[in-house]
Amino acid sequence: MEPVKLQFIRAGSAKDIYRVDESDIAFRFTNFFSVFDRGRASYPIPGKALAMCACAVKSFRIAEEIGVPTHFVEQLDPVTIRIKEVQLIADRALTAQDQNYLVPAEFIYRLRVAGSIDRDFHSGKKKPEHYGLSVGVIPVVGTPFPYPIKHLTTKLESVDRDLTEEEVCRLAGITMEDLDHYWAMIDRLIGACSLEMARCGYTLLDGKVEPLMGPGRRKMIGDVFCTPDEDRPVPTEKLRQGIIEHYSKEFIRQKLIEMRYYDRLKAARDKGEEEPPIPELPEETIWEISRRYKALAEAYAGVNLDI
Repeated sequence: MEPVKLQFIRAGSAKDIYRVDESDIAFRFTNFFSVFDRGRASYPIPGKALAMCACAVKSFRIAEEIGVPTHFVEQLDPVTIRIKEVQLIADRALTAQDQNYLVPAEFIYRLRVAGSIDRDFHSGKKKPEHYGLSVGVIPVVGTPFPYPIKHLTTKLESVDRDLTEEEVCRLAGITMEDLDHYWAMIDRLIGACSLEMARCGYTLLDGKVEPLMGPGRRKMIGDVFCTPDEDRPVPTEKLRQGIIEHYSKEFIRQKLIEMRYYDRLKAARDKGEEEPPIPELPEETIWEISRRYKALAEAYAGVNLDI
């Protein structure tokens, strides 16, 4: 069989998009990354593309096994997957007559305290007691929520912002029943993927999923999910010891926060000034990120990556 011919469409923050044919496109994962809605960093993480593709394909296979529809078609090579194309409609609100489009919202699920909600607890922006936790006590990272925390943010805007359920329904041309159906699909999907993560020694703290409204308004899951870019897995044995070791993009975020980059970026945004570029991480940190992505992918996807 001849290799599939791809036509470049555009570069994304962590993967490039190609045309396959009239109905399909391809995601080609790159070694680059993006944090804090800043866009693609100027330097790569060796082996990141291989790890991302392996995890994405594994998660799509799990979705197929449990009957959750996705846009995945096939893996084309070690860093490229073929998917069904949907419309990106950003210039108007969607309606119940539209079909085959990206739902313009990210569905965030939180199983344990981590990431932005941890930062919001410390800043006072959010209160732990509003999420079923003790009043007046800031929980440590990794603390389980008493129930899955779900919220919605924008997808097609330059900087993510929170959305209400009503806003998502209005923007996406869906009903509250549709929204509940999407969350039920996500519950099944994350349950199955987190079980597989647990079997290979990792615990999922949180993550995000991007739904689609497919042809004939069939509800589907799109983009990629349960990967070290979209989700936050940590080694379970370390977690039991009270130690959080992020085997995901959160490790990169934490290093940049330690370098005060997040503070500079937030200050620039608050003042409407030009945003500073993502600074280059030390070489030893870059290789540690590479090692962690590889370790997760090899365990979760059952592959051997030569990074």
